[in-house]
Amino acid sequence: MNTKHVTSLEIAKQLAEARIVIKSDYVWCHGDLIPVINVILETTKSDILPAPIATELLERLPASTCLVKKTDLETKEKVRYNAETFTHHPAICPDLHSENPCDALALLLIRLTKDGLI
Repeated sequence: MNTKHVTSLEIAKQLAEARIVIKSDYVWCHGDLIPVINVILETTKSDILPAPIATELLERLPASTCLVKKTDLETKEKVRYNAETFTHHPAICPDLHSENPCDALALLLIRLTKDGLI
């Protein structure tokens, strides 16, 4: 599995800290990405953390969520993804970006959850 197809270990930890429970087919276990069928982990004190893919994150986000791919105009190499939603004012949901598209979506989910907007 390409690790850019799931949230990174760092962002998985942030999801757990925000107490966001995600049903996922992949988990981070002691730093390794492993497939697991239909896992729901409800504890944040474990070394096992859900590693959701984009569709699992989009199910939790507003319908107006989009993922924008941006490339550095000078080098044409560095790509970053911005997760945005049009449901809420941009000042409430600032530009959240990452080189991993799943991380960008997860960061938006964390922000909206912490702000009580979803």
